This record gives sequence, structure tokens and C-alpha cells, in this order.
Amino acid sequence: MIAALHRTPPALMLVTLAIGLAACWSAGSPFGILAPIGALFLYARGYWLLSLWGGLLIALAGTVLAAMLYPGTIRDEALSLGALVAVAGCIGLLLVPDPLRRGSRLAALHRRAARQPDGLGGYADRALDGAVHPDDRPAIAQAAAYAFWTGVPQVTSYRQREPDGSYRWTELRAEPGYGVSVDVDAMVSRPCDRWTVAESLGATVAAVKAAKVIESLHGKAWAFDAMGKFTYVTPAAQVAIDMALEDLNRRLGDREFIDGGEAGWMRGVHPDDVDKAASTLRHCLKTGEPWNIEYRMLRATGHYVWHRISARPTRDDEGRITGWFGTSIDIDVYKKTEAALRAREQHLEQLIDTVPAMIWSMTEKGHPAYLNKRIMEVTGATRETIMAPDGSLSLKKMIHPNFLDLAEQTFAKSVATGAPYNIKYLQRRADGAYRWTETRAEALRDETGKIVRWYGVSVDIHDLIVTQTELHLRKQELTRLVDLVPSHIWRLTPAGEPNFFNRRFIDFLGLDESDLETSRTERYAAALNAAIHPDDAVRLWAELKHCLLTGLPFSMRYRLRRHDGVYRWMDGRAEPLRDEDGSIIQWHGLSHDIDDQLRGEEALRESERSLRQLVETLPALIYCAAPNGEPIYRSEKLREFLGFGLGDKDEDGRTRLAGTLEAIIHPDDLPDVKEKYGLSLATGSPYAMKHRLRRADGVFRWVETRTAAMRNGEGEIVQWNGISFEIEDQVRAQEALTLTQERLARAAQAASLAELSASIAHEVNQPLAAVVANSHACQRWLTLDPPNLERAQKTVERIIRDANSAAAVVGRVRALFRQTVEARSLCRLDAILHEARDLMLEEASRRRIRIEIDIEAGLPPLALDRIQIQQVLVNLIRNGLEAMEPTQHRALHIRCARTGDLLRTEVRDTGVGIDVPDKVFEPFFSTKSNGMGMGLAISRTIIESHGGRLWAENNQPSGATFVFTLPVETKADHDR
Repeated sequence: MIAALHRTPPALMLVTLAIGLAACWSAGSPFGILAPIGALFLYARGYWLLSLWGGLLIALAGTVLAAMLYPGTIRDEALSLGALVAVAGCIGLLLVPDPLRRGSRLAALHRRAARQPDGLGGYADRALDGAVHPDDRPAIAQAAAYAFWTGVPQVTSYRQREPDGSYRWTELRAEPGYGVSVDVDAMVSRPCDRWTVAESLGATVAAVKAAKVIESLHGKAWAFDAMGKFTYVTPAAQVAIDMALEDLNRRLGDREFIDGGEAGWMRGVHPDDVDKAASTLRHCLKTGEPWNIEYRMLRATGHYVWHRISARPTRDDEGRITGWFGTSIDIDVYKKTEAALRAREQHLEQLIDTVPAMIWSMTEKGHPAYLNKRIMEVTGATRETIMAPDGSLSLKKMIHPNFLDLAEQTFAKSVATGAPYNIKYLQRRADGAYRWTETRAEALRDETGKIVRWYGVSVDIHDLIVTQTELHLRKQELTRLVDLVPSHIWRLTPAGEPNFFNRRFIDFLGLDESDLETSRTERYAAALNAAIHPDDAVRLWAELKHCLLTGLPFSMRYRLRRHDGVYRWMDGRAEPLRDEDGSIIQWHGLSHDIDDQLRGEEALRESERSLRQLVETLPALIYCAAPNGEPIYRSEKLREFLGFGLGDKDEDGRTRLAGTLEAIIHPDDLPDVKEKYGLSLATGSPYAMKHRLRRADGVFRWVETRTAAMRNGEGEIVQWNGISFEIEDQVRAQEALTLTQERLARAAQAASLAELSASIAHEVNQPLAAVVANSHACQRWLTLDPPNLERAQKTVERIIRDANSAAAVVGRVRALFRQTVEARSLCRLDAILHEARDLMLEEASRRRIRIEIDIEAGLPPLALDRIQIQQVLVNLIRNGLEAMEPTQHRALHIRCARTGDLLRTEVRDTGVGIDVPDKVFEPFFSTKSNGMGMGLAISRTIIESHGGRLWAENNQPSGATFVFTLPVETKADHDR
């Protein structure tokens, strides 16, 4: 860009000055003056440029001084002006060219010489004719010739005439004039140095003359006599090896060179080449054969450089050798180029062998010429294996038989016509497997267009073919899936034009795919416009237009007319597909037929409304809970009964279920409710219980609650549904009825006991009275003197008879309590315990007493009279409930476990205990004011009739425990 500015006319200075002044005036800042300052730096020369630099330096020094001496506003202005001067100086450094180049004739000559295609070119003929000293012109010409012949740049010194007529030594670099692809060091010569010449040429005059002819051609020549001593060497050659004539001929031993000695010139030969050079030269000197050799010669720069040396003998009239003349050509460029070519050739071979492709070549007739390493490794083929006896190509061992004819015909056609060869086939690999391969070949032609070689490459495309095949199959599957999916799939352009409907959508609309007069987009758009319900059209198009403008997803419900004229509700959704830049490429949409769903939802909503009304109008308290028991619904009647809503009792740190139960369940019933409800939640069994529920006014009312689990198809609990009925009146009536029944039972017992007592007294009275009468009679008969023994004996017999009658009466009374084993069967004692507990639950609930049962698992069944054992358990439980009536700790514990061959059952209460545990089992003994004293006696009789024992123990600190045991195998069972 700066070079272009240098070529700009000086009018630029005026334009920039005007623009800068205008900028200063408009902006109120001096920085606009930088433009004309830059122009001055471009065009100022000599004195004017120095003046400009001096002015800037003075201005910069003044601003720095002012900033240091004057604070405040003057300092700010000085700093601003100093910044302007600094920027101007930077612009000057960028725009001013190198002062060393400007005005330097030598640099200009160098630049002009470098631009000449022939190295020195016209410079030697024109520019230097008057500027170079006449004695140096041959050296410069010789340097130019040598640079041309060898390709090695030549740097030589010469004397250049100054404007005042004096000469000054300077240097010139002569280039070959053609491109050299390798780096070589320039050869430096100094023609100003003095070089020695042999004092007498002797017989080598002819040789020297020939050497000078060679010298005139390309600059380096020499001559030596028949013994190998140099008589003439071109100064340039002496410079190249940094040896004078006496250095070359210096003998380094006792013998002459021709006799096997060493000469000084051998020091300039590479140690590896010196023996060969000396021996061949000696042979030529002795035989007169031409000397042709290449060896490395030491340059004055210290580098060994390859030279090609040739020498020929001169002879007199009699054919005797009078001398030798020769020349040496610097072949450093040639050698380096040759080495570079070999390296490039090796690199190319390595590249061809390592490139991940099979590369080959054929002759112009299609005969195999080359196979790279990879094709041989991959296929196991060699040039010999694919060549027929006549030299033609044979592909039988490389190509699958199904593709062999096609490949040969295609290649023969390409060879005949010169057309490119391109084919895909299954290629046989070294392991015998076949893989898809693509082969391409192009013909290399000469300048006349004749084919000289075929070059081809074979690329493994097996994975690509397999992937393409899979993609094609996937595409077919995807197409079938899109057509079979039970929804309408469509696609829009970024402008909103439909360009794809799936088969289901086409069938829904009844489109005719055979209509080819209109485009697909037009058919789809027309069908869609006609299918949208008139009431939904305006809203749908407005929403779609908004989405197309904003890029927001489309979602809407609308009605579409089916091909039979019926409108169906659709749920339509669409999302934009974007490229990497975020631009919308197209819209993909899905319309799902939800007509049946909407109708079903409406029916469900109607059913839900009906069921909700039913639930709310039922005369019961209804609730629902989650699978973990947390409340999730309460009917309106239940909310009104409790006086609070579903979440009104929620507190941090405890669950809603716990807070609700503690708020609404009577404290005496809460443990049983939690236990039974927890058991139901854990096992999934139904829950049923009577308990007291707090009403909104704080009054507890008896309710009966039942809860059952609602399960899904897999049997998992999804919800608990419960109902509570208020049974306060029933409980009160039942309590009154129970009290009445108890009073009636006690009256009946009393009446029965009185009747039984009268009957027993009547039955026993007569035989006892007879016994008494007969005893008195017997006494009288025995007190007579003499005693009437006969009468007394008869009286004793009557006494025995009457006593037996009384015993029979007592036996009949005991028969009332005697048990039989005819009704016994195998029963599980734990089941009888639960039945007895359930029979007494109502009475226990009425008395506010909790019954707890602990039964050992795996108890064996026993041969029992189920009713009698149940009678015993009910009697023991009732006694325990009555014993705990006056106490505060109301819990009756029943435990059943196996002890050896016995099943031990304990009924433990927390009542007042028993004063005489052994006496309570006596008939007619009772610790209760209204008891008959027969229950425990009858219970012991029943247990003992089953082969067991029944006894009582006092607890500490209070209460009593009634224990009975039953054998696992009774004696009766054993006998049977």
C-alpha cells in the first residue's frame, strides 16, 4: 500500500493538507494535521526530510519541557501536543523508505541485476561498460558464464568508477539466470589478488592455449605437463580452491607425483576421494587416456563441493604427450538436485506405499506396469500374478466372478477409447474375503494427446456400501414407519407451504396422487384449506403465521374434514428444524386424531360429575388416601363433620396422616387405630374398626370406619378408599341392651340357681331323711338288751340304700358339668384365640380396654372341642375385662407359645389381682358381687378333660394371669 502511495502524484499533498485543516477546524483538535504530515514524509527528500525530522524533535522536546514547568491547563495542552508529535513521528517511521538504499548505485544495480532473467544479462553490456574498470571486465564476464554453466551464484569483486572519475572496489553477485530448486552456497572470488604463473610454460604451450580457449567459454581451466605439474591455472579456479600455482605443485614427499608421491593439489580433495583421483590421474599420465572423474573439492569457504573434471593430452608431431589441458565444472547444484530428486522419488514411493489407497499403473496398451505396496498387501496380488502370458491384464484372481466380465469389458473400452475408467465391484482380498472396491483410472497423455500411461487408484468402499445399504434399508423402514404411524405427519417450508404428507394423512384427506397437472405443494395446500373447519380456519392460520414469523413451536386443536365429509378433532403440533446458524430449514408437524379421546374425556367428565354428586349426597363420611395412607380427598360431609379441610392440620416435622389422626381420633382409641391402620397399609388387607371421632364442636361420636385398597392391573395399591358411618345411637342402644342382658342373665342365673338348689334339696332331702330315720332305728335296735341284731342289720341295709340314692342325686348334678370328647376335631389354637378376641371386641371397646395378642408362628393343630375351648377363652377374657374396670391401665395381653410338648396360653390383665388363686376354681366361689362361682370351675373341668391344666398367678405390681396348657398329642389321640 505504501508503494502505491509513493506512486501517487504530489497533488496528494495538497488534498491531504486541505482535508487535515478541515478536520482540525470541525473537530477543534490538531490531530487532523497528521494527514498532511504523512504526505510530507512520503515525498520529502534530503534536506527537507532532515528538516522535518528536526522540527518534530524540537516540538517534542518543547512539549515535554512545558509539561514539566507549567502545571494545569498548559500542561494538559502540552501533553496533547506531545502526543500529536509522537504519533507523527511513528507515521514517519512507517512511511520513510530505508535511507541506505536510497542513493546507493550499487544497491540499484543489484536490484536491476536480480530482475534480469539471465543473471547479469544486459548489465554486463550496458550499465557496466563505462562503470567497471577495463581490467575487471573479463572477471565479471567469466563469473557470469560460470554461474550460467554451474547454477552456482558467483560473488566477485570489481572496481567501479565514481562520478569524480576515481575507482572504488565493490562486489557483484552473478546469478545463473534460471531457477535452481536446491540451496547452494555462492562462490566468492577476488580477482584483485595476485596469482602466480609458471615462469616457463615449456612444452605445455599448446595445453595452455587450449586451456585459455576453455577459459573464454566458462571460466575454469588449467594445464599441466606430462609429469602432472601445473603450468597454468585460471585465476578463478585458484580462487575457488584457495591455492596458488606453487601450492598446487608442492611435493609432499620424496617421490614425484607420477611415481606415487603426493602433490599439493591433493590437499584440496576430499579424503574419501583423494586416492581415486590420484590413481586415475597417474594412470592417464602414463597411458595418455583422457581423464574423466568426479570428486569433492575443498572450496576457499571450507566446504567440499562436487566437481566434474575432464583433461585431455596435447601431442607433438611425433605423437608424444607434451602436456595436458583440462577443466573442472562445479556440479554441486547437479549433485544436490540429483540427491533431492532421489529423496523426492523415495518420498513419493513412500507416500504412494503408505497412502490409504491401492495405486497402480498400466501401459498405454493396458498392460500392468506398477502396483504399490498397499495393493499387494491387501489383495496378495503381484505384477506377475495379474499379468497374462501375453503381457495383458488378467483380473481373474482379483475380482469376484460375478463382476469379472463387466470389469474387463469396461477396462478394454477405456483403453480403446481413452475414456476414464470407473467401476465398483467385489475385490478379492489376501484372506480370501471379498470387499466392495471402487476403481478409477485416468490416461496420461503427451503433448500430441497420445496416451503414454494409465494411472489408477482402487479404494475400499466396503464400509461405505454397507452403510449406504443400511441407510437405504433404514430409509425404507423410516418411510414405512412414517406411513404406518397412527398419526398425520406433515412438513412445511420456511414460508409455510406444505411439501410432504404421510400416507395416513393423504388417505385421511382423500388426495388423488395420480393428478400430475398441479405440483404436490399446490395439491397439499388446496386439500388442507378445504379440510379445515370454517370455525377454526381463521384462528389456525393466524397462529401458524405467528409461529412462522417468530420461530415458536406450533400447538393447537382444530377440526379437519375427513374424505367422507366427517369433521374430526385434531391435536396439531409442529417444531422448526434449524441449521447450524439457527436459520429455519423446514417445519415438521404431527396431527393426532383426538376426536374419540375428546368424546371419551367428555363422557368421563360427565361420569365424574355424577359420581361426585353421588359421593357428596351419600349419608356417610367418605375419604381417600394415597398408598402410604396420606389423606388426599375428603367428602364435603366429612369436611363439615370435622370442621377443617385437607391441609389445615399440616405441620412441619410430621406427616399429614399423623396430624389428622391425632386431631380427630379419641386418645383412648388412637393406639388401636394406628396399629390396625398401619397393619392394613403394610399388608394391603382391609381395615374395619369402631372408634370415636371428634366432631367440629369438640364432641366425640362413635363411628364405624371401613377402608379397602384400590389396585391397578398389576395388583399394586394406587389408592385407599374409606367410609365412616356414625353409630353413636347404635352404640348407646347396644350398651343399654348389653346392660339389660347382663341383668337378665344374672336374674336368670339366680332363678336357675334357686330352682337348682330347690331341686337338689328336694332330691337329696328324702334319702338323707331316710338315712337319719334308719340311723335312729338302728341305734334303738342296738341299745336293746339283748340287742336286736337282725333288726339292726336290716336297718343298716336301709341306710346304705338311702345313701346310694343321695349319691346318685349328686352324680346327676355333676353330670350337668361333665364334658364329652365326641365333638373334638383338629383345630388351630391361634384361630380360636382370634375368634374369642373378636367376640369380646365390642365389650372391650365399650369398656375402653385394648386387647393385644402375641401368638408364636407355626403352632401345630390340636384335637379340641372348639366350642368348649372358645368358652374357656371367652370366660377368661371376660373375667380380665371385669377385673380391670376400676384401673387406669387398660390393656389385656394374650400370649400363646409352645413349651416342649405343650401349648401354653396366658391371659394377663392389669386389674386388682386375686387374694387366693387356688380357691377361685372351687364351685360356687366367686370374687364378684354378682358372680355364681361356677365359670372357672367349669373352665378347669373343660381343660382337664382335654388333658391339660388351668391355674392362676398374681402379677407384679398388679393384675393376675390365668394360664392353661394343652398337650400337643392327647392320650385319646395316642390310643386311637
